[in-house]
Amino acid sequence: MKRQTARQRVDTAPLDSESIRRVVRPLFRRRNDYGSKALNELPEELRRFGIVTVRDLRLLMKRHRRSLLLDENVRMKRAEALYLAHEGRFGGIDTFANISWLAIPGLVRSAMELEFGEEAAIYVTDSPG
Repeated sequence: MKRQTARQRVDTAPLDSESIRRVVRPLFRRRNDYGSKALNELPEELRRFGIVTVRDLRLLMKRHRRSLLLDENVRMKRAEALYLAHEGRFGGIDTFANISWLAIPGLVRSAMELEFGEEAAIYVTDSPG
């Protein structure tokens, strides 16, 4: 039986919130690491689209890295940037450059939407009841 290398063991590991952070953090800027509340929901969302291992996620994020970085550098209107900064719930805003950046869960969800289309988009709806 052939032994697995360390890289193979890491690549075949199942996804959890910490492994998602370890995959995405080196590919993007440090400032993107501010939204850890939604990381626990991501493994199940990724599993729905067949991304079950660390390797699958790493390849997905590398494939869409450039377009995600370009999306973050789009300038907003000054009023929109000031409004988001005033709300205080949004951690990734630069009011001087009028740009915003996504947290790690947002980056992963945006990459999923680029890869799988509209069915990967998460819509917030009011639940009846």
